Amino acid sequence: MPIRLGNNITAMNAMRHMNNNSADFTTRVERLSSGLRINRGADDAAGLSVSEGMRSEILGMRQGARNALAGINLIQLAEGSLNEVSSMLRRMKELAVQSANSTINDSNREGLSAEFNQLSSEIDRIALSTTYNDQVLLTGFGNAVSQTKTVSTAFDGFSGVKEVGITGAMPGTYTFTDDDLDDNQITLRVELADGSELIQTIDAGTALDRDDGQNLVATNTTFVANFDRLGVQVTLAGPGVDTTGETLKSTTVDSGAGGTFLVGTDLITIAANQSLEDVAPLLNDVLAQQSPPGSAEWSARLNEIQIDTGGHEIITDPDDFLGFDAANNYIDGRLDGKEIIVSEATGGVLQIGPDNQATNRIFLNIGDMRATGGELNLSGLSVANLESAHGVIERIDEAILVVSRQRGSLGATQNRLNYVTASLENAIENLTAAESSIRDADVAEEMAQFTRSQILTQASTAMLAQANALPQSALQLLQ
Repeated sequence: MPIRLGNNITAMNAMRHMNNNSADFTTRVERLSSGLRINRGADDAAGLSVSEGMRSEILGMRQGARNALAGINLIQLAEGSLNEVSSMLRRMKELAVQSANSTINDSNREGLSAEFNQLSSEIDRIALSTTYNDQVLLTGFGNAVSQTKTVSTAFDGFSGVKEVGITGAMPGTYTFTDDDLDDNQITLRVELADGSELIQTIDAGTALDRDDGQNLVATNTTFVANFDRLGVQVTLAGPGVDTTGETLKSTTVDSGAGGTFLVGTDLITIAANQSLEDVAPLLNDVLAQQSPPGSAEWSARLNEIQIDTGGHEIITDPDDFLGFDAANNYIDGRLDGKEIIVSEATGGVLQIGPDNQATNRIFLNIGDMRATGGELNLSGLSVANLESAHGVIERIDEAILVVSRQRGSLGATQNRLNYVTASLENAIENLTAAESSIRDADVAEEMAQFTRSQILTQASTAMLAQANALPQSALQLLQ
């Protein structure tokens, strides 16, 4: 290489290599110090983007696991209180059975009645005082069937539906469909807020009897259509099953000679030959004013009126001119098109995933477990006399069943949350490993590269010193 005075190309080359080696050395020191291969976007832009997304998801999963554990704690608190409620209900039944026995007199029953009433008050107190983070749990917690928007409130009676309950059902409009009236299947579907759709079909099987080409819930039979994947449970009742209110349905297609009849204290007048389709809104006008209100619906497909009296006694029998008879059958397909609107309450939402999707939320529902509430329905019960004590026994049995179902539902949700926690921990472990492979530094590799860069930096520094000495050689030639 020529020796020049104006530009020391050798020194420039040595300096360039020294700077590169020094930059690489600095990078290796940074990676070994931080333990990360990617410390800034310049290190690996694509890898940084993927890693940041994974980190965000991992943090969301970790919080979801903590939320699930908090949910388990909440459930355990509620279930513990319900255990005490169940014990008191059993004692109340014991008192009712004792009071219903003629071997004791009304004076003896006063003591039984006093304890019975105290137990009822204690159930209310427990329900009101069972709280988690200042949230009352046993007076209605979580999502619920909308009482103002859903058609399900009109199910009771004329469709043979005794009860519609939800357990962890997500908010949305649940619609019954029945495309084939020849099978024993009922389908329920819901479209969620994220656009996804959940569907489940229930086969009633032998719970249905064939009657004149139609499927009816068998006499004295109650069938529970449990749409467990959706969190909806519908109880269907056949004829002979005790239901709330008196239910009628028409068996004729016109009003014949017409006439009047009483529902409670309300007079209902039907004109001669008035179509049943026109009679339905007339009945609704009267029934809606009752307390509790009744309902009437015209079914074009079945060519009949279906009436739920709301619990009011029929004083005058309308059989003569409308052909009404007492019936409470579920006909396969009668639920077709009916809707259950599940609304989201202030509580009852457990976010167990990192994304804003319905699949990452568990909806927890706890009914009103007060003795005076609508679920247990123990208001006004008395064991002060023989006659009232007899009716109390059945009511207490129903209340015990309600509490047992609620405890079972809470237990199922708790088990689910345990699986959720285990699943999240496994996902966190695997996702952390994946993120680590992208972002973390391989210490062995980085140490080898660090040593190499250190040697090269020292060597390039020494060579730069030698290159800077070359112009001195040129001066010797000029002497």
